[in-house]
Amino acid sequence: MFRTRVTTRGRQPLLVMGMIGVLLLAGCGGSASQPPSSGSVESETPGDTHAPTEGTDETIDPGDGGEAFSAATTALDALDSYAFRVQLKTTTTDNGTVTTSDAVYSGVVVNQPTAARTLVVSELDADGNVTSGTEYVVIGADAWLRDVGSEDWVSMPAAQIGGFLEAFRPEQMFGTYFAGIAGNFASAGSESKNGVDTTHYKGDESVGALLGMLAGVAGDWHSDVWIANDGGFLVHSEAGVEAAAGAEGGSFLIVVDITDPNSAGPIEPPA
Repeated sequence: MFRTRVTTRGRQPLLVMGMIGVLLLAGCGGSASQPPSSGSVESETPGDTHAPTEGTDETIDPGDGGEAFSAATTALDALDSYAFRVQLKTTTTDNGTVTTSDAVYSGVVVNQPTAARTLVVSELDADGNVTSGTEYVVIGADAWLRDVGSEDWVSMPAAQIGGFLEAFRPEQMFGTYFAGIAGNFASAGSESKNGVDTTHYKGDESVGALLGMLAGVAGDWHSDVWIANDGGFLVHSEAGVEAAAGAEGGSFLIVVDITDPNSAGPIEPPA
């Protein structure tokens, strides 16, 4: 992680929710509450990268993310199922007072044979412990929710929360906010990411400027995206910036992982 001077604007709870929606696939990360899955092909920690095989050109080539990013906007919809995890962590320092927000959004999306999904929204403390959150389960036209740690589920029609959960579908955010700037990402070669053969794309300074404007953090950003070579779906992405020590500063990190392609779930109704 680099270190550089960062300036920050005041953050409100609404900004945290907004940034998840805006940056979901610009940067994206495991789950405070593991999503249900079976038959997983995943045998490594989400986000792990294996070095390219011998003979792979690791230098950035002239190709950009245009074609791959455009295809990725719908590629997750073509999978039978997948699991996802998003972590958004911000730190601000104001006159020596450090404030940290650490949120994790994780779940499973099943497209076939019956549409279903789960979402766990968790707030973490400095030690990574869940302090609060909400769990959602949607199967067809039925939905349930409960506070994290509670044993009691509340039943409701899926239509009442469907729009909220739809906003957390990774491919939708990717298509809305990043397909249009794919030309600012250059191919950095082939890698194994989350157990999937992928192409790694690195963002240039223009991407950092966009993220800095949205997050309210100025500095030297890193931004990377990994797209599956077979299927063209997003596998991992991350973006961040970190301040040097000082009276005022801050940091921002967002990490997104897609795991268990075609092998997540099944999702069962809450007992």
